[in-house]
Amino acid sequence: MKLIDLYRMAIREGMAADPRRGPELDRLLEQTSEAYAGLQGSDKEAFDRDSLWNPYADSRIVYGDPDTEVRSIMWGIDISTPELLLADRLREKGRRIDAVISHHPRGRAGASLHHMVRMQGDIMEDWGVPITAAECIVDPRARDVMCATHSANHLQARDAAALLDIPLMCLHQPADLLGQRFMTNYLEEAAPYRVGDIIDEILRLPEYQFMARECNPPEIFVGDKDKRAGKVVVKFAGGTAGPKEMYEHLSRAGVGTVVCMHVPQSHIEEARKNHVNLVVAGHMASDSLGTNLIADRFEMNGVDIIPCSGFIRVRRT
Repeated sequence: MKLIDLYRMAIREGMAADPRRGPELDRLLEQTSEAYAGLQGSDKEAFDRDSLWNPYADSRIVYGDPDTEVRSIMWGIDISTPELLLADRLREKGRRIDAVISHHPRGRAGASLHHMVRMQGDIMEDWGVPITAAECIVDPRARDVMCATHSANHLQARDAAALLDIPLMCLHQPADLLGQRFMTNYLEEAAPYRVGDIIDEILRLPEYQFMARECNPPEIFVGDKDKRAGKVVVKFAGGTAGPKEMYEHLSRAGVGTVVCMHVPQSHIEEARKNHVNLVVAGHMASDSLGTNLIADRFEMNGVDIIPCSGFIRVRRT
């Protein structure tokens, strides 16, 4: 398949798992088209045209010809210069690698990560938080993320890919959305009664078993294993950690336990203050879960996957 076809396939998979699917997602793309139509001159030239059909600003072909024929991909959770040099070295040794994919965004995808945070308002609405309240706490968080990432060297990996002439793509939000949907459905079916039951159920999944053997198992950060779980929600998508103020609103909405990939210390304090249990499933295992769901689709289309850099490959086809 061509790189552009794989890219579009991943975006379609993400959109099918997006909480904004349907009218809200259509409205977002229409607004983007209208904004583009109103631009002129240099503003129109600088516009990111992928956003006309791809609502995930953190997922892009960062370098390379979109029409590149792809039969083998090296795929990692974090790709930077060392991983690209590894790909080049493997090529020298005779391993076919047509492109490299990073889960975490690089280049312009990394510079645009903050745009994904606003999606968390729609996620919280699904959990029972009024959208008016959700948007009020999510918007400042999006700006915080923009400020925190603004000074990063976003071109570092992109420049390395260009010098080595290795196509580089980032697929972040689609994978996280697929992982969030999978884990939500999985825990709903399992119906864990106590917080410890959530840990037991997560550890039935191969990605989490692998990381437990590597001394990085899921952990209870707030609460304990004998406490009742109550209503359980899964927060994997939305770019990065949400606003710490969300725990107050989640408690009011009847949420008893949040399952997430990772959290800052401020979230632990707020969850405890608002009596919300907090289960941290683990970053690499959770990122691998969602990435695997896209990789399965790629393999079904004849693409060989070479996992690296924290990507725990598990097939579910």
